[in-house]
Amino acid sequence: MELIDGDLCLLPRRRQDPMLLDWSGDPEAEKFGQVMSTSCWSELWDRRRRQAFWIMLGERAIGELEIYDIRRGEGTGEMRIGLAQGKDLGKGYGRRALRLALAYARDHLRLQESYVRVEEENRRAVACYRAVGFRAVGRLQGRRFPHPILLMTISLLDEEAPERSAGEA
Repeated sequence: MELIDGDLCLLPRRRQDPMLLDWSGDPEAEKFGQVMSTSCWSELWDRRRRQAFWIMLGERAIGELEIYDIRRGEGTGEMRIGLAQGKDLGKGYGRRALRLALAYARDHLRLQESYVRVEEENRRAVACYRAVGFRAVGRLQGRRFPHPILLMTISLLDEEAPERSAGEA
C-alpha cells in the first residue's frame, strides 16, 4: 500500500530492498541521522515489530520513515524520520510524510498514541514534530543518551490528530 500526498509518497520498504539513499556529504544528516548499512538494516528488521517506508518525491527517494516498537496491545508505536540531503530540508516534506504515517498508524495499525525521541539540539526535527502535533513530555539524559533527548508524544485520538488518510493507492 502506497500512501500519497500529491508528489510525495510513502512507499513500503521491504527487507530485501537495497539502500536507495545517499546520506553522505550532508553535515546535518550525518550529525543527526542514523546511517545504516544494508546488513545492519536487515538485523534491525528481524528484531523489531516495524513498518518502514521510503519517502519518495516523484521517482526519487529522499528519506525514510519508520513506525517501530509497535505495541498493538498498548496502542503505541515509536516513529523516526530522516531526510537524506540538505536540499530537501525546509520544504515541508517531513511534515507531509509524518502526517501520512500518523494517519496510517491510526487507521490501519489502530495505534492510539505515537512517540519520538529526538536530540534536543536538532531544532529542525523538533520543529517538524511540533508542527504535526507532537508535544514534549520529558527529557532523557545519561550514559545511554550523552546529548539531551526530548521525548515527544502525540495522541492519535485527539481532534488535532492528522486527518483521515484519503490518499491511499
